[in-house]
Amino acid sequence: MKIDFSFYKDLPVWLKSSLIIGVVLFVVVGFFGIARYTDINDGLCRGCHPTIHGMWKNSKIHPADKVTCYECHTKAMGTFPEKDTNFIVYYRDKIIPVHFDSGRKMLNNNCLRCHDDIPKLKEVKNTRIVKISHAKHYKAEKVKIDDCMVCHYAVAHDKYAVETNRPRMQGCFLGECHKEDTKAERCELCHFVKLVEEEKVLEKITDK
Repeated sequence: MKIDFSFYKDLPVWLKSSLIIGVVLFVVVGFFGIARYTDINDGLCRGCHPTIHGMWKNSKIHPADKVTCYECHTKAMGTFPEKDTNFIVYYRDKIIPVHFDSGRKMLNNNCLRCHDDIPKLKEVKNTRIVKISHAKHYKAEKVKIDDCMVCHYAVAHDKYAVETNRPRMQGCFLGECHKEDTKAERCELCHFVKLVEEEKVLEKITDK
Protein backbone atom coordinates (compact mmCIF):
# COMPACT_ATOMS: atom_id res chain seq x y z
CA MET A 1 0.00 0.00 0.00
CA LYS A 2 1.45 3.32 -1.11
CA ILE A 3 0.72 6.48 0.90
CA ASP A 4 0.24 9.62 -1.15
CA PHE A 5 1.96 12.68 0.37
CA SER A 6 1.41 14.94 -2.64
CA PHE A 7 -1.11 16.99 -0.66
CA TYR A 8 1.74 18.25 1.53
CA LYS A 9 3.24 20.54 -1.15
CA ASP A 10 -0.03 22.42 -1.50
CA LEU A 11 -0.30 23.25 2.18
CA PRO A 12 0.53 26.77 3.46
CA VAL A 13 3.97 27.28 4.99
CA TRP A 14 2.67 27.76 8.53
CA LEU A 15 0.80 24.44 8.39
CA LYS A 16 3.84 22.63 6.97
CA SER A 17 5.98 24.00 9.78
CA SER A 18 3.37 23.03 12.37
CA LEU A 19 3.20 19.48 11.04
CA ILE A 20 6.99 19.09 11.10
CA ILE A 21 7.23 20.44 14.66
CA GLY A 22 4.32 18.22 15.72
CA VAL A 23 5.92 15.08 14.29
CA VAL A 24 9.29 15.88 15.90
CA LEU A 25 7.67 16.51 19.29
CA PHE A 26 5.64 13.31 18.99
CA VAL A 27 8.75 11.26 18.25
CA VAL A 28 10.86 12.87 21.02
CA VAL A 29 8.14 12.71 23.69
CA GLY A 30 7.23 9.19 22.64
CA PHE A 31 10.84 8.05 22.82
CA PHE A 32 11.45 9.51 26.27
CA GLY A 33 8.07 8.27 27.49
CA ILE A 34 8.79 4.68 26.43
CA ALA A 35 12.39 4.87 27.68
CA ARG A 36 11.27 6.20 31.08
CA TYR A 37 8.56 3.58 31.46
CA THR A 38 10.86 0.69 30.65
CA ASP A 39 13.61 2.07 32.89
CA ILE A 40 11.54 2.68 36.03
CA ASN A 41 9.14 -0.23 35.66
CA ASP A 42 9.59 -2.61 38.59
CA GLY A 43 9.80 -5.52 36.16
CA LEU A 44 13.30 -4.34 35.30
CA CYS A 45 14.39 -4.92 38.91
CA ARG A 46 12.36 -8.11 39.37
CA GLY A 47 14.32 -9.86 36.64
CA CYS A 48 17.52 -9.87 38.72
CA HIS A 49 16.10 -9.46 42.23
CA PRO A 50 12.91 -11.56 42.45
CA THR A 51 13.17 -12.20 46.21
CA ILE A 52 13.65 -8.62 47.42
CA HIS A 53 11.16 -7.46 44.77
CA GLY A 54 8.57 -9.68 46.42
CA MET A 55 9.39 -8.23 49.85
CA TRP A 56 8.96 -4.70 48.53
CA LYS A 57 5.74 -5.59 46.69
CA ASN A 58 4.16 -6.84 49.91
CA SER A 59 5.51 -4.04 52.10
CA LYS A 60 2.89 -2.13 54.08
CA ILE A 61 5.35 0.61 55.02
CA HIS A 62 5.94 1.91 51.50
CA PRO A 63 3.03 0.73 49.32
CA ALA A 64 4.11 -0.39 45.86
CA ASP A 65 1.65 1.99 44.19
CA LYS A 66 3.25 5.01 45.90
CA VAL A 67 6.96 4.29 46.36
CA THR A 68 8.83 2.41 43.67
CA CYS A 69 12.37 1.13 43.21
CA TYR A 70 13.77 4.16 41.43
CA GLU A 71 12.53 6.62 44.06
CA CYS A 72 14.74 4.99 46.69
CA HIS A 73 17.60 3.70 44.55
CA THR A 74 18.39 6.60 42.22
CA LYS A 75 19.77 10.06 42.87
CA ALA A 76 17.15 12.73 43.44
CA MET A 77 17.62 15.60 41.00
CA GLY A 78 16.37 19.13 41.42
CA THR A 79 14.39 21.18 38.94
CA PHE A 80 17.45 23.09 37.72
CA PRO A 81 21.02 21.82 37.20
CA GLU A 82 23.96 23.27 39.07
CA LYS A 83 26.54 25.48 37.38
CA ASP A 84 28.94 23.84 34.92
CA THR A 85 26.51 20.94 34.44
CA ASN A 86 25.64 19.64 31.00
CA PHE A 87 22.05 20.82 30.49
CA ILE A 88 21.05 18.04 28.07
CA VAL A 89 22.63 15.21 30.08
CA TYR A 90 21.12 16.52 33.32
CA TYR A 91 17.54 16.52 32.09
CA ARG A 92 18.05 13.25 30.22
CA ASP A 93 19.07 11.60 33.49
CA LYS A 94 16.23 13.33 35.35
CA ILE A 95 13.59 12.07 32.92
CA ILE A 96 15.14 8.62 32.57
CA PRO A 97 16.66 7.67 35.96
CA VAL A 98 20.03 5.95 35.69
CA HIS A 99 22.75 4.63 38.01
CA PHE A 100 20.52 2.59 40.32
CA ASP A 101 22.32 2.11 43.64
CA SER A 102 21.58 0.31 46.91
CA GLY A 103 24.39 2.05 48.79
CA ARG A 104 23.62 3.43 52.23
CA LYS A 105 24.40 7.02 51.20
CA MET A 106 21.93 6.90 48.31
CA LEU A 107 19.19 5.36 50.44
CA ASN A 108 19.76 7.70 53.35
CA ASN A 109 19.61 10.80 51.14
CA ASN A 110 16.33 9.61 49.66
CA CYS A 111 14.91 8.88 53.12
CA LEU A 112 15.65 12.44 54.19
CA ARG A 113 14.32 13.84 50.93
CA CYS A 114 10.84 12.53 51.77
CA HIS A 115 11.08 12.58 55.57
CA ASP A 116 13.16 15.67 56.28
CA ASP A 117 11.11 16.47 59.40
CA ILE A 118 11.62 13.10 61.11
CA PRO A 119 15.17 13.65 62.49
CA LYS A 120 13.91 16.67 64.43
CA LEU A 121 11.06 14.84 66.20
CA LYS A 122 11.51 14.49 69.93
CA GLU A 123 8.95 11.72 70.02
CA VAL A 124 7.09 9.79 67.33
CA LYS A 125 3.36 10.22 67.79
CA ASN A 126 0.51 7.82 67.03
CA THR A 127 2.48 4.76 68.14
CA ARG A 128 0.90 2.08 70.29
CA ILE A 129 3.96 0.19 71.47
CA VAL A 130 7.29 1.95 71.04
CA LYS A 131 8.23 5.58 71.66
CA ILE A 132 11.46 6.75 70.04
CA SER A 133 13.02 10.19 69.99
CA HIS A 134 14.69 10.75 66.64
CA ALA A 135 16.14 13.99 67.96
CA LYS A 136 18.16 11.98 70.50
CA HIS A 137 19.29 9.37 67.99
CA TYR A 138 20.03 11.16 64.72
CA LYS A 139 23.23 13.24 64.88
CA ALA A 140 22.57 13.92 68.54
CA GLU A 141 25.03 15.03 71.22
CA LYS A 142 25.65 11.54 72.63
CA VAL A 143 24.65 9.45 69.62
CA LYS A 144 26.45 9.93 66.31
CA ILE A 145 24.06 8.03 64.04
CA ASP A 146 23.84 9.79 60.67
CA ASP A 147 22.32 6.96 58.67
CA CYS A 148 18.60 6.06 58.72
CA MET A 149 19.45 2.52 57.64
CA VAL A 150 21.19 1.80 60.96
CA CYS A 151 17.76 1.46 62.57
CA HIS A 152 15.44 1.09 59.59
CA TYR A 153 17.39 -1.38 57.46
CA ALA A 154 14.26 -3.51 56.86
CA VAL A 155 12.00 -0.62 55.90
CA ALA A 156 11.29 -1.84 52.35
CA HIS A 157 12.61 -5.41 52.14
CA ASP A 158 11.59 -6.99 55.44
CA LYS A 159 12.71 -10.61 55.88
CA TYR A 160 10.88 -11.07 59.16
CA ALA A 161 7.50 -12.77 59.52
CA VAL A 162 6.02 -9.72 61.25
CA GLU A 163 6.89 -6.71 59.14
CA THR A 164 7.73 -3.39 60.76
CA ASN A 165 9.67 -0.27 59.98
CA ARG A 166 10.72 0.08 63.60
CA PRO A 167 14.21 -0.81 64.86
CA ARG A 168 14.68 -4.39 66.05
CA MET A 169 15.39 -4.77 69.75
CA GLN A 170 18.55 -6.80 69.17
CA GLY A 171 19.87 -3.94 67.05
CA CYS A 172 19.36 -1.46 69.88
CA PHE A 173 21.42 -3.65 72.23
CA LEU A 174 24.30 -4.16 69.83
CA GLY A 175 27.53 -2.32 70.64
CA GLU A 176 27.37 0.32 73.37
CA CYS A 177 24.06 1.98 72.44
CA HIS A 178 21.73 0.48 75.06
CA LYS A 179 24.02 -1.98 76.80
CA GLU A 180 22.95 -0.71 80.23
CA ASP A 181 19.25 -0.86 79.38
CA THR A 182 18.98 -4.62 78.96
CA LYS A 183 17.52 -4.97 82.46
CA ALA A 184 13.79 -5.69 82.50
CA GLU A 185 12.89 -2.71 84.68
CA ARG A 186 14.25 -0.32 82.04
CA CYS A 187 11.94 -1.48 79.23
CA GLU A 188 9.66 1.47 79.90
CA LEU A 189 12.30 3.83 78.51
CA CYS A 190 11.14 2.91 75.03
CA HIS A 191 7.84 1.07 75.46
CA PHE A 192 4.45 2.58 76.20
CA VAL A 193 3.08 -0.86 77.02
CA LYS A 194 4.04 -2.07 80.51
CA LEU A 195 5.92 -5.11 79.27
CA VAL A 196 7.62 -5.68 82.63
CA GLU A 197 4.33 -5.90 84.55
CA GLU A 198 2.83 -8.18 81.90
CA GLU A 199 5.87 -10.44 82.12
CA LYS A 200 5.51 -10.75 85.92
CA VAL A 201 1.80 -11.52 85.63
CA LEU A 202 2.50 -14.23 83.09
CA GLU A 203 5.16 -15.72 85.37
CA LYS A 204 2.68 -15.90 88.28
CA ILE A 205 0.05 -17.54 86.08
CA THR A 206 2.60 -20.05 84.81
CA ASP A 207 3.76 -20.89 88.36
CA LYS A 208 0.19 -21.65 89.44
